[in-house]
Amino acid sequence: MSQDQCYDQGLSGQSSQSPSNQQVQKSMNQFSIDFFIEKRFITQEDLKPILEDVRCLYSVHSIKLNPQNQIPALEGTAFSIIDHDENKLKARCDAVYKILQLIEQRNKQTLEVIMLIPEGTVSYVIGTQGKQIEHIKLETKVHLVVNQPIYEFQLRTVTIIGESSSIFNAVNLIIKQLQERGISIEDYAKKAEPLDPRRVITKAKFAFQSVIIEYILKNKDLEKKYLVRLKGKGINEIKIKKNKLKKDEAILQIDGTLFNVQEAIQNIIKKVTQQFKKIEFDIRIIMPANFASKLIGAKGCQIKELANKARGAQIKVLSDRDDTDIGQDCLVQVTGSMENKQEATILILEQIECFKNGGPILESGRYINENFAQQYKNSVQVQDMKQKRQQSSSSRSDRRQRSRSSNKKQKYMRRSRSSSSIKSNKRRLKQQVLKTKIIVKQSLIELINKQVVRCCQDLDVRIKTFPSDIVQEVIVKLSGDVRSCITVIQYILNEQCKLSKR
Repeated sequence: MSQDQCYDQGLSGQSSQSPSNQQVQKSMNQFSIDFFIEKRFITQEDLKPILEDVRCLYSVHSIKLNPQNQIPALEGTAFSIIDHDENKLKARCDAVYKILQLIEQRNKQTLEVIMLIPEGTVSYVIGTQGKQIEHIKLETKVHLVVNQPIYEFQLRTVTIIGESSSIFNAVNLIIKQLQERGISIEDYAKKAEPLDPRRVITKAKFAFQSVIIEYILKNKDLEKKYLVRLKGKGINEIKIKKNKLKKDEAILQIDGTLFNVQEAIQNIIKKVTQQFKKIEFDIRIIMPANFASKLIGAKGCQIKELANKARGAQIKVLSDRDDTDIGQDCLVQVTGSMENKQEATILILEQIECFKNGGPILESGRYINENFAQQYKNSVQVQDMKQKRQQSSSSRSDRRQRSRSSNKKQKYMRRSRSSSSIKSNKRRLKQQVLKTKIIVKQSLIELINKQVVRCCQDLDVRIKTFPSDIVQEVIVKLSGDVRSCITVIQYILNEQCKLSKR
């Protein structure tokens, strides 16, 4: 089939539907070709006259700015190329090329364009095991990534970096793929589902010293407690270069839901740290080698963000540049304190599952499972506070019992004890005052604002809200009695779960 014939067929695929049904589908899909260009390449004021000049040059029905496609937390301009006449697809593609050329002429840097495609077409564009995307990259010599879904943003972003001619060739191939498949209103209506750690099944692999793995496998209670399956594997059972693994290392595989695996590895890190105090060990996670560049991110932005979230853990991807074939593995090494390693491991396992859904997150903007990550982190913090509360209460009860059994005969001792107990009570009250903050959706706070305020008044908890750096989120600061603050936090998290389900 010639290129012109491909253009003339339009984006609507052939089907066995009746003409009336096909017409309905065409009227729903207005053959929109959508893009987003960041402000660092061209401003909205400079882009607007270019779009109008190109529209007149190629007699396209509409080439205009499209504020509805504005990507959250990313400065730039969205625009769409629309024409109801499907025979004008070639003219619209030529218009795309002209726009890219004019933008490139204004810049002395490599051009980066974000193409926006319907969520329902993502798997088709990526292809089985990423074969379609790899084919486009080989054909056009561009850097191309299908990005992770952005929270509350319907379209999927495809980042394309290169010269204007190469970017156009890549865009042209994507359009031809969409044209062969056909686009319907259902493709635009489809939304990416958030990553739910309690439903996603994973097989996480770790490299530990053999003596550590033997100790872990002996603790059968771990499997029952966290509903996971522990397996020991040899080095030969994974496809990784042997010089990346130490001689005395073996492989531990943990099977289960992502949530259960995260909890299990947290407990394993804690137990191993306590048991092998003289052995300095780091966490070495085994992941697909083709995820290495995604985990690192542009100029290391992704791996730095994970390290910051893990309170300063050191994260290093041990991968050679030629370890990018599908089916090959690489190591991610995590070092730091026990808490650092726990936090970083949870985040990395979660991020690996995100990569399986299409690609890395945008350098700016939110990725779709951030709510679940924050919710999990908050729930863990609440559990930690409960444990500390229980430990402190048990220690206080022991002290009380010891004090009651002491000699109470002398008045002087009673007075000294009473005065000291008053002071200790004051100290305890000060220790029990909790000051904390959580990050929640602004829409949630607006929805339950009255209930939260009433709850705080009843429990004598002071609450304040502040804007967050991330759009559509607020920081909620709480201060008051530990138990009361935990009650308020649990209420907010429960309401957030309900909102997410809806």
